[in-house]
Amino acid sequence: MKNNDNIKCAAKRYIYVWEAPVRISHWLNFLCIITLSITGYYIHNPFIHASDIIETTYIMGMMRYLHYLVGVIFAFSVMLRLFWLFVGNKYASWHSFSNPFKKEDRKTFFAYLKYYTFLDKNPPHTLGHNPVALVAYIVLFNLFILQIITGFALWAQADPNSTLYALTSWVFSIASNQWVRFFHYLVMFLIAGFVINHLYSAIIFDFKTQSGEISSIFSGWKPERNH
Repeated sequence: MKNNDNIKCAAKRYIYVWEAPVRISHWLNFLCIITLSITGYYIHNPFIHASDIIETTYIMGMMRYLHYLVGVIFAFSVMLRLFWLFVGNKYASWHSFSNPFKKEDRKTFFAYLKYYTFLDKNPPHTLGHNPVALVAYIVLFNLFILQIITGFALWAQADPNSTLYALTSWVFSIASNQWVRFFHYLVMFLIAGFVINHLYSAIIFDFKTQSGEISSIFSGWKPERNH
């Protein structure tokens, strides 16, 4: 009997959870956040001087160009993920959102909340995003959208006659240029903090539960059960 149980445990059934567009946007977002954070911090605080390399090198211009270019890529990546909320499978679409009016969803949410606050060691297995992570992602993508809007608004100021400025100048009716810059800079640290926490949580969670969190974002497949 014990041998049969071992065979059943060893033969895990895998489910295709994360479709290609989800995985692509995930890694694009990750690479863009790293690049945008480095170039954005440099624009705010130039820590490399041309005289340290070659006097004719226009480092600030290079950094700004890279920041704008990657910002456009980031905007398209975020749009792809938001589009997939409506056309993706049940794990990636808005249908995966927890319903606070359903007892089972509330139970799962508080079970994960206890896990993340070190009050419980065995959270229930979920194939898609767990409810606590889902709330964090909703907040994160709202920050993404705010960064994209404020970033394009600041960029558009270089040409007040452009279509981009016409689409984003309303931002400066809410806050002055300096406040928009400060907000854009501040949110960069909030997103960076999320990335650090996300890496730590995903690695630790995968290591402790064997749920395939890390491998699935490369392959798309997760085990139906984590034990």
